[in-house]
Amino acid sequence: MKFLELQKKLKLNLFTLVDVLKLFPYEKDSLIKIQLSRFSKKKLISKIKRGLYCFDLTRIDELELANKLYRPSYISLETALNYYGLIPDIPQMVTSVNLITTKKIINQLGVFQYTKIRSSFFFGFTKIKSPQSQSYINLALKEKALLDYFYLRKINNINQLRLDLGRINLSLFKKLAKSYPLWVQKIIIK
Repeated sequence: MKFLELQKKLKLNLFTLVDVLKLFPYEKDSLIKIQLSRFSKKKLISKIKRGLYCFDLTRIDELELANKLYRPSYISLETALNYYGLIPDIPQMVTSVNLITTKKIINQLGVFQYTKIRSSFFFGFTKIKSPQSQSYINLALKEKALLDYFYLRKINNINQLRLDLGRINLSLFKKLAKSYPLWVQKIIIK
């Protein structure tokens, strides 16, 4: 595998080792790993973490990166609420929900916070197309991001919060809330 071949075949800026292996099925996995390592040392690609690379760090969509740094996950909480315009504050990190662990990943591209949620709450997200690439991002629905926020941040009184709830689909919110504990279901939004 030559660099120009890789660049020509791979249409994504952000890519994984698995993406490359699929494009070059007749080459040995070990040789592809060596080539990617060499490309990284020559600064032709950037290694973000083991098995995750990009061509141009300046063109990375941080939401797409958050989905790829830790899988399975979806963007939720403050990041999703800000994305939908439900909170005025710009989050200092990208917040996601996952099934495995609560952890923070800090790298040259930002801070990425992952919060563990029970598998019974791992639903209510959709795939949206990244505005910066050909990839798709797992993003919580507005109503689900709000429920995750209440549940994971242990919020039971919304009177002091600066939330713009005018864009919330109340019937969908109530439907999704049925999966959450009673104390979350009792939070009243108007």
